[in-house]
Amino acid sequence: MSENITSPKKPRFDFTAESLPDHPLFKGLAVQFRQILAECGMRADFEAGDKVVGAGEPANGFFLVIRGSIDLETPGLGTPARVQTVGAGDILGWSWLFPPYFWHFNAVARDPVRTVFFYGSRLVQQCNRDHDFGYELIKAMSQILIGHLQADRKRWIEAAHVAPMGMGAARDSYLVI
Repeated sequence: MSENITSPKKPRFDFTAESLPDHPLFKGLAVQFRQILAECGMRADFEAGDKVVGAGEPANGFFLVIRGSIDLETPGLGTPARVQTVGAGDILGWSWLFPPYFWHFNAVARDPVRTVFFYGSRLVQQCNRDHDFGYELIKAMSQILIGHLQADRKRWIEAAHVAPMGMGAARDSYLVI
């Protein structure tokens, strides 16, 4: 049995602290911390219909969407249901931060997508080496995550006020996240 081994191709471009995209994740971070992020990132492009990640697969990083949009879909039998669409400026992938470190949704490129992929395993190693970096990274990511949770809560509240009673929702049901 012969295996073809190809040498890794040179990345399309390398990031530096200065060349990272303009994004709230990087705002306020010291240059040395932005450089660590740059060294853990690589460009990743997808065509419309490409699977970005699959539910149940190991979550080993996150994507910063630069251009295009990605649909998050429920896994399972039958036709997948779109849960959310992420677009330019959004982060896809929080599961690398929390056990069990697996993707919970399928993510499919809706149209041509350009992202920066950040290796979570490398970031965790850097966080373990430099606790100041780890603290700043988690603080920055938490600020973005809480913004998403607050926006989701607002949508749920608005939907609850619009939906008429008796449409299948129990009056005393609870949302558990």
